[in-house]
Amino acid sequence: MKIIVVGANHAGTTAIRTLRRLDPSAEIVTYDRNNNISFLGCGIALWVSGEVQDPQGLFYASPEILASEGIKVNMEHEVIGVDNKNQKIRVKNLQTNEEFEDNYDKLVLAIGSWPIIPPIEGIKQEGVHIVKWYQHGEIVKNANEDDNIKNVVVCGAGYIGIELVDAFYQKGKNVTLVDISDRIMPRYYDKPFTDCVEGAMLRDGVTFRGGETVVKFDGKNNVVSHVVTDKGSYPADLVIWAVGFRPATKMLENVVDLNKNGAIMVDQYMQTSDPNIYAVGDCVEVYDNAKQTSAYIALATNAVRTGVVAAVNIIKPAGLESPGFQGSNAINVFGWCLASTGVTETVAKDLGIDYDQITFSDNDRPEFMSSYKNVIIKIVWDKKTRKIIGAQVGSENNHTEVMYMFSLAIMKGVTIDELPLIDIFFLPHFNKPYNFITLAGLEVLGLNYFKK
Repeated sequence: MKIIVVGANHAGTTAIRTLRRLDPSAEIVTYDRNNNISFLGCGIALWVSGEVQDPQGLFYASPEILASEGIKVNMEHEVIGVDNKNQKIRVKNLQTNEEFEDNYDKLVLAIGSWPIIPPIEGIKQEGVHIVKWYQHGEIVKNANEDDNIKNVVVCGAGYIGIELVDAFYQKGKNVTLVDISDRIMPRYYDKPFTDCVEGAMLRDGVTFRGGETVVKFDGKNNVVSHVVTDKGSYPADLVIWAVGFRPATKMLENVVDLNKNGAIMVDQYMQTSDPNIYAVGDCVEVYDNAKQTSAYIALATNAVRTGVVAAVNIIKPAGLESPGFQGSNAINVFGWCLASTGVTETVAKDLGIDYDQITFSDNDRPEFMSSYKNVIIKIVWDKKTRKIIGAQVGSENNHTEVMYMFSLAIMKGVTIDELPLIDIFFLPHFNKPYNFITLAGLEVLGLNYFKK
């Protein structure tokens, strides 16, 4: 069997290496338009800030490693078309511009996503950058080290934007954050959590211009100088454009079924509408256990899991069914550690879910200990079934790993009423006998007799 994998970042690399372990004799070929693979884009801000000294540590595989495992690796080759009726792809060698065809028995699409770049006046000027690949990170890292670059404007208050704001602040830059929303990370966290980060960010001197829309980029001699919104103009020696992304699936419009966002529709085995084509990673929609429907959840962890599922089912058809996804995520910025899984209250409202919620705070360790920090936790559940459908946690201490438990709780249908009886260990070094999770559950049941 000949298997072609298009794209060799998280999902693609995982699929490739899983395929090889499952079938040592399969002919496996991969094409990628980049000149590197497996780059951890979530580490870009750490590299830009100086926390990561050697960016090679942000790669966990290489073309050479794949080749040593018997994979035919074609870097800087872009797949420009898929002829699924004849089971062929059309490829362009980006170094020579040569075009050719290759045939497959099974095709894995791991083509990922790409930043949305609207036709705003001046957006293509020098000094305006997206951040996606290693090459982008290198440019931004060098700019952050340049003392001549003093004013930085970040457009977009999502994960990438906030992490880079923190990285620029740590280098002493004058940072302005612009977003159409009136608060940061509005879809990932509810207001009690974003207020904590915003407060710390503003105290550190970052300017946040929420509720503003970028209308153009002013510049001189094709070099950006100001970001202009519908409410103001902000000086900029460097601009980061981090306002959303979409699946890179335009060439597949007549090949496989796509959703409205352009994401590839797959079943629980990562199989598309064409039985010989599988799709994984940021280019697909997956089943969201919290929303009880398919959704676009572009996360590296999801990419890895979908890569494993697809590879197993290519070698062993219907051998591994995806258990669904919760969209678990976390961030560490401006001294705050946040994590979330499932739906936030904001999203639940938008979807019209009949829900209830509790927002609860307590110290993370007994007050007789020499140090302790406050923790905020929020739990969202379906009113009718009582099943937990979302949770968030935030603290200056790291308690993000409790979201592992809540992610599993959503996947397995645990109810809010069961939460107080979950077997959670106690040790004063780490938590209280009745900790912030247990107490939140008891509060819902009206049994929190520890309430002050």
